[in-house]
Amino acid sequence: MKEKEVRRAIALGFFDGVHCGHRALMDMAVRRARENGATASVFTFDRHPNSLISGRSTPLITSPIIRADEIKEQGGVDEVIFAHFDKSLMEMDWKEFVDKVLYEQFHACWIITGENNRFGYRGQGNPERLAEECARLGIGCDTIPNVMMDDIVVSSTYIRGLIAQGDIARANRFLGHPYTIAGVVGHGRTVGRRMGIPTCNIPLPAEMQVPPNGVYVSRVVVDGESHIAATNIGERPTFADQHGITVEPHLLDFSGDLYGKLIRVELYEFLRPERQWPNVEELKKAIAGDVRKTREYFANSDICYA
Repeated sequence: MKEKEVRRAIALGFFDGVHCGHRALMDMAVRRARENGATASVFTFDRHPNSLISGRSTPLITSPIIRADEIKEQGGVDEVIFAHFDKSLMEMDWKEFVDKVLYEQFHACWIITGENNRFGYRGQGNPERLAEECARLGIGCDTIPNVMMDDIVVSSTYIRGLIAQGDIARANRFLGHPYTIAGVVGHGRTVGRRMGIPTCNIPLPAEMQVPPNGVYVSRVVVDGESHIAATNIGERPTFADQHGITVEPHLLDFSGDLYGKLIRVELYEFLRPERQWPNVEELKKAIAGDVRKTREYFANSDICYA
């Protein structure tokens, strides 16, 4: 018996950061899927198109290791389709992309895009052309207007700039959820543990937008549980053992071995720059202050991104 064809309502874009604008596209994909008995899908690429088009890498907001999960969690879609962005896809005519890939290969019954989205060779595909082609194919099409906050278009580019400046609180507002760095906990030098302030260590993914070195109010999510933490991002100048930038959360009121586990470090607010302290005692005093401010933050904050 021939397998039943899976019809899809497809939200089209790169979805880096999975911000409020992306959620508007995915909300519509879910709505159209439910109306048409279809699967709500996101169609995206395994790497940022600019990395091939311009030859320059674009720093990412979403940790690659959790990208599919974050898109599903934030958008409520059923599936995420990752296409390999290579030279052939880069040079594909926009119409062929719609006809051969989205319609014939992935059985799109509805396509949703943003008003600024451009796709296909030299970006010649746009919402107007997409709507015309969808009408010819007999499938639905929606163009979602830009989402605005503070009279600014919500975009991954703008949010990257906020993260680079260390304005994590504002970046989170535009994302609609905390900026998150994810990775598998590795062995450190146990310096924190010997100080009585144990930390877990993950490398900062090379592809990600780098926030300024410093200490951040944060939460660590591991095994489905959330723990408040003070997180240092940087090169540990006090100990002169630099091995690149690392992310080191100190989980408050937690004991246990996290080695080998995948953790998500959600950043909420920048506390202070990283600096070299004259001795360990001064460092311990600074960390005690970071812990106090972290507790105060969560005690006094009514955090809601919905």
